[in-house]
Amino acid sequence: MVIAHDINDLGDLRTARNELRRACERRSLPDDVTYDLLLCVQEACKNALRFAGGPRGVHASVSINRTEIVATVRDWGDGIDPGRWHVAPPDPYSESGRGIFLMSELMDRVEVHVDHGTRVRLHKLLPAPPVPRAA
Repeated sequence: MVIAHDINDLGDLRTARNELRRACERRSLPDDVTYDLLLCVQEACKNALRFAGGPRGVHASVSINRTEIVATVRDWGDGIDPGRWHVAPPDPYSESGRGIFLMSELMDRVEVHVDHGTRVRLHKLLPAPPVPRAA
């Protein structure tokens, strides 16, 4: 299953988030996986909208299969300075600056590619379904 949205503002982001939440519910994903995914995709999209400076907005897609979720957030702005991508715990008194840290902590793998914009790819492994016991 793949969900994709072009996001130009917070209203578009809200719509995309609601659709992703419903898709997670249809797949009966664990609540903690759904929460982590929604939070991280939202943070990546908000960062792209806020910092990218590109006129094309943001494209977000999420692919869910039996073993993994892969979310990709792409913008066409100036690109993030790789030196700014750090996963140190944020200042607890700061009003912002937690998004990258949260993505790194909550996802199993985070990839950042800078080339005519920024592409953030978030990977979340799904728990294996329970194996029925022999009678």
